[in-house]
Amino acid sequence: MRVAVVAAVSLGLAFVVGVATLSGALSESASSAAVATLEVAAQSCAISGPVAGLSSEQAGNAEVVVSVAMAGSGESLQAAQIAVMVALTESGLNDLGPQAGNLDSLGLFQQRASQGWGTAAQEMDPAQATAMFVARLVRVPGWASAAPWGAAQAVQRSAVADGSNYRANWSRAAHLLDGVLADGNAPGGCGQGVNGGEAGPAARHGLPDGYAVPSGTPPRHAAVVGFALAQLGKAYVWGGAGPVSFDCSGLTMAAWASAGVALGHYTVTQGHQGQPVTAATLMAGDLILTPGSDPPGPGLPGHVGIYLGEGLVLSAIDPAEGVAVQSWQTFVSGGLDGLVDPAPGQ
Repeated sequence: MRVAVVAAVSLGLAFVVGVATLSGALSESASSAAVATLEVAAQSCAISGPVAGLSSEQAGNAEVVVSVAMAGSGESLQAAQIAVMVALTESGLNDLGPQAGNLDSLGLFQQRASQGWGTAAQEMDPAQATAMFVARLVRVPGWASAAPWGAAQAVQRSAVADGSNYRANWSRAAHLLDGVLADGNAPGGCGQGVNGGEAGPAARHGLPDGYAVPSGTPPRHAAVVGFALAQLGKAYVWGGAGPVSFDCSGLTMAAWASAGVALGHYTVTQGHQGQPVTAATLMAGDLILTPGSDPPGPGLPGHVGIYLGEGLVLSAIDPAEGVAVQSWQTFVSGGLDGLVDPAPGQ
């Protein structure tokens, strides 16, 4: 990372850049695979818009950092804030090229190829640089419960051993994260489904009068449906996993957790947890994965809902509709990426 102490970059605050080397390094092949996976996954969440206090370039970089960090950490807001804090500290969220007296430190995170941080091209690509940082962050034992600046220091190994250089920007990173999340929660933002097409009365959040869980639904599947129905009308918030608000994968994760089945908090991950099924064998409680309203990555789902039977799908749709029930036709009108039973026969 950066060797010199650098003057403040137009953010209204000073930041200190430390010397960082690779901690807990992945092998080159494993690192490349992790970075490629995160970079592709992050394509399913395209965020754009202004962030207060940042230039348009800095805002764009912040949005890439948050998107990739969320994709690489199971939609952890903690990971996203840590990543923003580090990029803010190291570069002021500017994608910096070579700087005098700064050795080979490059990019948002001031990564150094000579210290095992990929190629110069990767370091100068905001998505790949973030993916490299997050791939190492989530390998730090106990990172999610540690002091955020301590977790950052374990990855960055800056010259400030106690991580206080990062800590100085923790609160600022929280404000910037809020700004990025607001953009992600704008209509058509991250993880949102196709709007409209509620299957029943608005007063019942689209649930038709007289609905009942289909007879013969296995116990765990029935429990999932019951939990999901109890969330109707709650708010959609990107990264939410209850109890007050949910995003799409946060809702499905919480619903299946209520039945004793652990799922990841990420749509792409959930698409591989359980057994693929067909439309002919789909049962209430199964997951339906669709491209969502963002441009998805190649073959990657951007939205997920819970099948209720009777041609009905429940999901955390978007901030306008929240948790509601749509018709099958509306839910899959943008495409169908997969059908999954997280607990076959249960």
